[in-house]
Amino acid sequence: MDLSLLLSDSKPLEIFKKDKREGELSHAYALFGEDVFAMEWLLREMAKTAVCPVGGCGKCAACTALDGGVHPDVKFYSDRLDVRDVNELLEDCAKYSVEGGLKVYVVFQLDKTLAPAQNKLLKTVEEPPEGVLFLFGIVKPNAVTETLRSRCKKLYYTGVEQSRLEEALERECGENENSRRAAAYAGGNISRALKFAQDAEFARDADDIIALLGSMQKSSGVPAEAARLIQDKEHVARYLDITEIVLDMMEKYKRKLTRGGGGIAHIAQSFSYAALGQCEYLVNDCRKRLESNCAPSAVLDTLLFGILEVKYKCR
Repeated sequence: MDLSLLLSDSKPLEIFKKDKREGELSHAYALFGEDVFAMEWLLREMAKTAVCPVGGCGKCAACTALDGGVHPDVKFYSDRLDVRDVNELLEDCAKYSVEGGLKVYVVFQLDKTLAPAQNKLLKTVEEPPEGVLFLFGIVKPNAVTETLRSRCKKLYYTGVEQSRLEEALERECGENENSRRAAAYAGGNISRALKFAQDAEFARDADDIIALLGSMQKSSGVPAEAARLIQDKEHVARYLDITEIVLDMMEKYKRKLTRGGGGIAHIAQSFSYAALGQCEYLVNDCRKRLESNCAPSAVLDTLLFGILEVKYKCR
């Protein structure tokens, strides 16, 4: 998928380019968002904007070198950094720029880095050498120390409009109901939309989960409802993914961040915000149970009984 069609005019990139044009680049930026796929593209474009003489033309020697992964002054980190990695990064910061411009360090998911390495990085982010720029992607803000976050200029990626995402999926996967459904359920998340648009069974499984959540009224009826679902490990893992998406969409409907009707909007009315929050924790707990080789049928029962219990406790 050509992400430039979806992300080239995104707000975080616009702000960064404006800072570059006006000569007001900060020494560190933190890009917050849930879509790792989109955020990686944005961080690469921000790095290109920073080193390109005209702000990311895509054609000059600097842009070509960066796209080819051989720019000597731009380094990308996709794995969790440990203290040794940070020490090597800091040693490199102290060296002169090869091209005579900015030295750029891009950490795609800073939240993967544990606290000791973050603390080691903090002093340099607070007082960086001249000509050094840090670009951090942050998916889970609470996993990054507040002190480190506060030393960065904050940018927020909130996703792609549903209509634009649907058009992109139709170009990529063809015009079909699955593409439209994936765009509607993705909540602006490109990687999530792609995953399900390319999955022919997604629409059917999503409908099953939505119908189940809407029909569950008493615990005595849950086993019969659950029996309609396929209960092997692969399918239960899919149901957990879909349930997480449905919960996210329900919250967006309640907050009026998404418009429209349909099954998700209807069942959202019967869940409080507290219930939705506890259901999200429940989904993550069920994932851990499934990964620990608990019986898939037992994990599914835990999920459904748990959702029903939370729904009525948090009325």
